[in-house]
Amino acid sequence: MSAASRESIEAIFAPGGPLARTLADFEPRPGQVQMSQLIERGFLESAHTIVEAGTGVGKSLAYLVPALRSGKKVVISTATIALQEQLVHKDIPLVLRALDIPARVELLKGRNQYLCRAKLDRMRADRLVAQSGTMEEIWAWADRTETGDRSELRFAPRADEWEQLDADADDCVGEFCDRYKDCYFFARRDAARFADLVVVNHALFFLDLALGGSLLPPYDFAILDEAHQCERWASAALTATLSPGTIGRMMRRLHRQYQIPAEHDLAIDEGVRGLLQTLASVPGERYPLAANEKAFEALEFLQQAFYRLENWLVANWQAALKRPPSNVEEAERRREITLRAILGHQATIERTSLPDDEAISWVERFEGEGRYAVNSAPFAVADYLRTALFQRTQSVVLTSATIATGPAGPESFQFLKSALGLDEAQEYVAPSPFDYRTQARLYVAPRDCNPKSPDFAERVAPLVEECLELSRGRAFVLFTSYARLREVHEVVRERLPYPVKLQGELPRAHLIDWFRATPNAVLFATATFWEGIDVLGDQLSCVVVDRLPFPSPGDPLVAARLRAIENEGRSSFDEFMIPSAIVRLKQGFGRLIRSKNDRGLLVLLDGRATGMRYGETILRALPAARRVEDLTELREFFRADR
Repeated sequence: MSAASRESIEAIFAPGGPLARTLADFEPRPGQVQMSQLIERGFLESAHTIVEAGTGVGKSLAYLVPALRSGKKVVISTATIALQEQLVHKDIPLVLRALDIPARVELLKGRNQYLCRAKLDRMRADRLVAQSGTMEEIWAWADRTETGDRSELRFAPRADEWEQLDADADDCVGEFCDRYKDCYFFARRDAARFADLVVVNHALFFLDLALGGSLLPPYDFAILDEAHQCERWASAALTATLSPGTIGRMMRRLHRQYQIPAEHDLAIDEGVRGLLQTLASVPGERYPLAANEKAFEALEFLQQAFYRLENWLVANWQAALKRPPSNVEEAERRREITLRAILGHQATIERTSLPDDEAISWVERFEGEGRYAVNSAPFAVADYLRTALFQRTQSVVLTSATIATGPAGPESFQFLKSALGLDEAQEYVAPSPFDYRTQARLYVAPRDCNPKSPDFAERVAPLVEECLELSRGRAFVLFTSYARLREVHEVVRERLPYPVKLQGELPRAHLIDWFRATPNAVLFATATFWEGIDVLGDQLSCVVVDRLPFPSPGDPLVAARLRAIENEGRSSFDEFMIPSAIVRLKQGFGRLIRSKNDRGLLVLLDGRATGMRYGETILRALPAARRVEDLTELREFFRADR
């Protein structure tokens, strides 16, 4: 162990210390030091730790230093690809140089991110040439790649094409495959077994928990960055889904392996068409399955078709193989994984009949005609995570810029702890290095601006126009409904002297690129649009939000959470709705102020924020930006950043 790695946390982060000598623009931050000390104490004492560390605190370095010098196996999970790349290619190498210690580090992704050599071999054996230009490029890339990681491709392959080549578990026979020894996915998984530090995303982390630890190697400590998203990803990992997409993928895999009688395709196609027609008969983007009684009849029709397909496969799996297997074990494994897919769809249908205290089932509609899915999930993940994660892991670190729902104190993290099933933890709210009183402004619309009023759009359109004039564009204007979004956009778009786009005019990624590259741009979008987006510098200087961002009580999962709280005699509004709104609004400030040079304005068009008791509760929990009552006060504020 090097001399630097044996120094105290305070010495490592001190002026002239190992980090300062390695990072040219390093600045000591008291919050960063205390966060790092607390995490290391948690590692030593087998205690869980929660830290809110806003932008500028430097939370990545704060948890990497104790992780890399712990001598234990550590998994770091984060929600965004950008942060994973930053950790692996920038932050971790920097800390290793500063501490002068060796460490094996692996970035592990989900199976479908890797190329399957066996699938590629079979495809090339069946075709002399690639069936499309993009597939031809994939073939050429496959001849030179050393990792098989699809992120190396210079383009995003079509989902239906990549599916034919990915290392998906439902197509994998594991050690019975001829290409097992040089499989890209298993090579990465084996490397992760011997790594000191494994970096993953939340989807893979929580799916590993749901599968009992079959995807990740055993670990001593877990660090969950962007922890405000953990409940959502944990719920997703435990959600069973049935849709035309999942059924289509299953049938395509079946057809790649077996000669299937046409009667099974006809029955399943009929079942899918009937289900889609039934699901479309109830309006809404997301509604409880129980609101559509006929859906259960359509699901039962599909269930019977799956039973017949299962029985046929059990009886004919050997005779119906399209190509001779390399060995008997491979053929048996293919039968097992195919049956598992069929049984999985059967189990999803069975779960939809469970009582609400065991599971909540809902219908979701996606963009595009006929894009429906039936989902079933536990209405809460707290009990599951308490057992599967917190009781089995020596120390878990939860950190994010937006997880405290009140001032520092014993109740700061109660909302997060309750949602995730964490009973005891060290807690700390790291002070921000930014001067929000100087750098940020908060404007709340007059009390008579109520989003529930029919004239709301007409009332707030002049306010939106005036705010954008003061900020010179450079703004996100966000709404909780598409209807209100289009209504206000229609009123103001012709009057704005700035480039304007509406969500839906371009794919999401292209809209973000357009906004970053276009001076004075204004983007009208839904309230969820800002999640996971970083716009550096003064290109984003104003965020307008139409209303206090309470979760929709009509959402089936939200409704289930509210009922559960009320059934225990507690206030669901105080314990769920208000904390949820606080977290969402804090994310808005996080998008605006990214450095000590940034200046920004958050505009809340919901007058209830000052007219109702709960409004002041929410506003007090936000960063200490200076409140402005008159928009003319902002002229001097924005003049300073010219």
